Amino acid sequence: MLQQIVLQDGFSFPALGFGTCAIGDWQQDDDYVVQTILKAIKAGYRHIDTASLYGNERSVGKAIKLSGIPREEFFVVTKVWDCDQGFESTLASIDASLARLELDYIDLFLVHWPVPSKTRETWAAMEQSVDAGKLRYLGLSNFRQSDIEDLLSFARIKPVCNQIELHPYLTQQPLCDYCNEKGIVVSCWSPLGTGTWSGVELSQKPLADAAIIAIAERYGVTPAQVILKWNLQQGRMAIPKGESDKNIIANLGLSGFELTLDDINAINQLNRNHRYGGNPDTVYESNMKMAVPA
Repeated sequence: MLQQIVLQDGFSFPALGFGTCAIGDWQQDDDYVVQTILKAIKAGYRHIDTASLYGNERSVGKAIKLSGIPREEFFVVTKVWDCDQGFESTLASIDASLARLELDYIDLFLVHWPVPSKTRETWAAMEQSVDAGKLRYLGLSNFRQSDIEDLLSFARIKPVCNQIELHPYLTQQPLCDYCNEKGIVVSCWSPLGTGTWSGVELSQKPLADAAIIAIAERYGVTPAQVILKWNLQQGRMAIPKGESDKNIIANLGLSGFELTLDDINAINQLNRNHRYGGNPDTVYESNMKMAVPA
């Protein structure tokens, strides 16, 4: 059985999710995407992460339906984009995501990036949607400590997670410590630091780091498996993407080894505070130029 995240109400779901951002290409939404997600489901993934901005919610919904597996066995995550934040527009975004996914409810709904001037009304709309049975759990993505502190000052329903860029070159330990203190599970996007959108050569990414490779060789596993295990052993979620059968299956193969505390500390020490994706301090203007596909 895959390692589980257990929430404060006792509900559990797989700690390892399947990331769907830019399968094939950015905002691609076609049979290739459906078949890739189906491969992941066949391999054993039940935690599927998407977002309205990814443009592929329809493919996620089709794959779930075509899998023949009962909907309740899946943990589906999607997000409200920056341009859609605000009370009425968030309600509309939730309904649009449900329609594209062809689902009656979403397991976990996230605020994709912090827009502090709209957080209160966005969250109120999300809470109302929990009350209406459209959403089960609420969470955050890319929120800084100051953003979380603000939200906790008025939230009736507390966030269960904060999905952030986190990999061996960007460990974000102070933010992780704060989330842990508040009972907010940390979820890691781009956990391998390998997003092709970053324009960085693989040789410059954590998978090629000599320290990671040495640990992988010692256990007879892949560098990706070492990094994913490093996250899961510290109680975090990880959301790797994969397109090949080899990578999809390998990312699930984490049960045959355990990292030592020395291994974990060695990986922690690789931190460079290096972001491949956007910085929540500066990304707002560029995000507002990006639109959710119809």
